Amino acid sequence: MNMWLGLSRRIDAFSRWTGIVFSYLMIPLTLFIVYEVFTRSFQRPTIWTFEMSNFFYGAHFMLVAAYGLLCKSHVAIDLVSGRFSKKTQAILSLICYFLMYFPFIIVFIYFGFSYSVNSWQMLEKSWSIWGPPLYPIKTVIPITAVMLFLQGVSEVIKAVNVIVQERKRNT
Repeated sequence: MNMWLGLSRRIDAFSRWTGIVFSYLMIPLTLFIVYEVFTRSFQRPTIWTFEMSNFFYGAHFMLVAAYGLLCKSHVAIDLVSGRFSKKTQAILSLICYFLMYFPFIIVFIYFGFSYSVNSWQMLEKSWSIWGPPLYPIKTVIPITAVMLFLQGVSEVIKAVNVIVQERKRNT
């Protein structure tokens, strides 16, 4: 079990690191928004700031998702499960991960990857007048899916550890 917990700690450290690093995407996003507000006050709005702010917000939102899972900041309804023992909560968590989370993430990886590859193959550009390339931002989709998959593996390892520890205590 120690080997698995070591893997879980490494995944958690990676998710924590990426969450912290990609949280800094808020700085250029804020600067874009401030710049746009400033230029609009002088009747000189730009074409590119709206799209760039969408790209940076989308990248930020996606790339910190695994960190959000690590920190338990995703929506969870624990009104009932919060009354159960730690072992029962871990068992319910495992059931949810294997029946709902991982099937979704596998679909997310598959379609995100094909969506990204298709965008790269056609060198997809935005429909706007500015027309920036879309393939770099679409690459964030499968990257996010893989990061969420890894963090899900870490959460499963931690849930199994809770079950094993509770079983050891009861014997």
